Amino acid sequence: MNFFLIFFLLFFSSFNNGSALDPFPEGEDLFDTAEDETSLFRDLELVRKIDAEISDEMPVLYDYSMVVGYFNMPSARMAKTGVFGIGAAAVTPYDVYGANFQAFDRLEFSLNYRVYRGMVEHNFGDEGFGDDAERIGNVKLGLLTPQDGFPGLPQISIGVEDFIGTKRFNSKYVVGTKQFLDWNLECTLGYGKGRIKGFFGGIAWSPFRKSQLPVLKDISFLSECDAINYNKHPHEHPSGRKVKSRVNGGISFLGWDALQFSVSSVRGDEIADSGSLRFHIGTTAGFFPKVDDPTLYQSPIDTEPLGIVRNEEDLSQELAYAFSDQGLDLYSAFLGYDESGQKELWLKIVNNRYREERIVRDRVQHVLASLTPSDVKTVIVIVEADAIPCQAYRYRNEDLKRWRQGLISDFELETVSPMREAPSMPSDFDAAKIFQRYKRIWTFTIRPRLLTFFGSTSGKFKYNVSAVASPEGYILDQLYYKFQVSYAIKSSMQGLGGPDRANPSRLLVVRTDSLKYFQTNTFSMEQAYLQKGWNFGRGWFYRVALGYFEAAYGGAATELLYYPVNSHWAIGAEFAAVPKRHYHGIEFRRTTLQLRGDRYVKVPFIGIQYFLDFYYDYKPLNMDLLLSAGQFLAKDKGIRIDLGRYFKSGLRFSLWCAFTNGHDHVNGHTYFDKGFAFIIPLDIFLKQSSRNYIGYAMAAWLRDVGARAETGKKLYWTLEKERYNY
Repeated sequence: MNFFLIFFLLFFSSFNNGSALDPFPEGEDLFDTAEDETSLFRDLELVRKIDAEISDEMPVLYDYSMVVGYFNMPSARMAKTGVFGIGAAAVTPYDVYGANFQAFDRLEFSLNYRVYRGMVEHNFGDEGFGDDAERIGNVKLGLLTPQDGFPGLPQISIGVEDFIGTKRFNSKYVVGTKQFLDWNLECTLGYGKGRIKGFFGGIAWSPFRKSQLPVLKDISFLSECDAINYNKHPHEHPSGRKVKSRVNGGISFLGWDALQFSVSSVRGDEIADSGSLRFHIGTTAGFFPKVDDPTLYQSPIDTEPLGIVRNEEDLSQELAYAFSDQGLDLYSAFLGYDESGQKELWLKIVNNRYREERIVRDRVQHVLASLTPSDVKTVIVIVEADAIPCQAYRYRNEDLKRWRQGLISDFELETVSPMREAPSMPSDFDAAKIFQRYKRIWTFTIRPRLLTFFGSTSGKFKYNVSAVASPEGYILDQLYYKFQVSYAIKSSMQGLGGPDRANPSRLLVVRTDSLKYFQTNTFSMEQAYLQKGWNFGRGWFYRVALGYFEAAYGGAATELLYYPVNSHWAIGAEFAAVPKRHYHGIEFRRTTLQLRGDRYVKVPFIGIQYFLDFYYDYKPLNMDLLLSAGQFLAKDKGIRIDLGRYFKSGLRFSLWCAFTNGHDHVNGHTYFDKGFAFIIPLDIFLKQSSRNYIGYAMAAWLRDVGARAETGKKLYWTLEKERYNY
């Protein structure tokens, strides 16, 4: 980028001595002397070297726990923002499966599933659970990073390993890492408490990293001083306490900045190895270029005024075809007159293809600038989603014409025609309807679905693979409906029990029996609901929904939201009455179970949940926040915090935690519902833009505390999806 900046500054500075039309008049040269030409290329070469030095770094390697480091010890370094990695390691006497995600420049998250090889779980191992295992969450925070601009100082981080759950492998540490790029060397020194006890260190040497030799340039030699307290750590595997050497040494290969293999000694007694795969999922433009997306509308240009040669029907057909070719749908068009008697064109469009508002806007502007009749003074475009007018744009024809001719910029057109609140479309009495298209009554989609459960008494990992079919559409063009059925293709959930015998919940059973809805039904009707939304104007929106919202609940829900255009925040209120469904069929029941003493009894129950919601989008960090305060399904009251980070690729990663007065206890500690979720845009794998996503969420435990039922399509996410820009 710096290269092109300097080039264009020098290039355009030469215009001062020439004609405005010809930057190089006959007889004149770009350079006055050969020395000027030499100076330019010397400066460009200097910029190239500076850029290379800024981006130069040692390979970023994952350790056996998928934490950036060496083998067992972490370093202070981190991957680039948006990098996601998965891997597996055999570190005798453990098998370790893990994932790593770099949410921010300074914040690294990783998860492990560590299996005690050959060591039966003491509570349920004889019943089928098998080897003991531990779910582990790790976090690392960068205090001093290369972006801070202190190249002479080491990178410094603090971290916590196994900070959730039983914390059997818990460690806290501070660590510093310094790169010596001229020597292709990286050195680390740190101090830990917990399982990592005392001082530790590491060295990575990549002697061939600047060579062009395949494979060889991707090899690093590593050594570390392992400070894990194998002998005295109470939760260590009995077969992993013997230590002959604190120095672990080995080799790591990182090819194509994606595939890593490592092998090393461990404790001077065993050989460990690992493999991992990483991908820049937060910044990727996709595996394929979007070659199937249409080019921006350019021609034909037809600004003929309305009349005998070009009537209203011709105009409407031209617009409908042009918008359709751009991946947008025109649903209605009205031609009326403003207060001054000038013609005014109203259009209602729906975007089913593009994720960002700026892309939709750009395509709309290209169509309007090329096809708006010259005798139409203004064009009002309303963008609708889920039968709710979300936002609008008002264009003056003269501005569109000047923009098409290059007399004003994109920024200037956006300034004079900003996004604004959506007005109501004119009625048939106020304007002439020249085009009308009705929404589809029937749209059918089918997709696969994977449900996962960890830590049952009959096995560590249980799954349900289903095919999900979802007919949906609109009744009378305004009433949205969705009907969803599922068919279980493969499942390992048969015979599982609902209650957690080791940590039984004493709240109303509202979620801990969820798996019964999936293990007992090969074919299931999960959703069948109606929803209607309104735009009351001035940023106020409202919806009601009725029907079966999910496999476990159905009923009635209502929501009010204040979310004005161009606002970074929104506030709303929602209420739902949702009786529980039977495990089979479509009938509701008015009872649920609750543990009283040592047995479960039936108690009257209709789920009542209500929340005051606050949304905030912090653009400088590409973060969003949702706070929901109110009553949850099990009648516990409190607040749920959902903190999300979104990326250029469309990926969104979020963490949530619900703090309530449910007084739920797991392993002797008060438990608050928490977990993580992410959505991945489907068009990463496609050659065209798409607004569909692949989602996954996992809670630390399946509990009744902090639980809430689905209630249809939330207003905020409908509107945010239309207004989103990275």
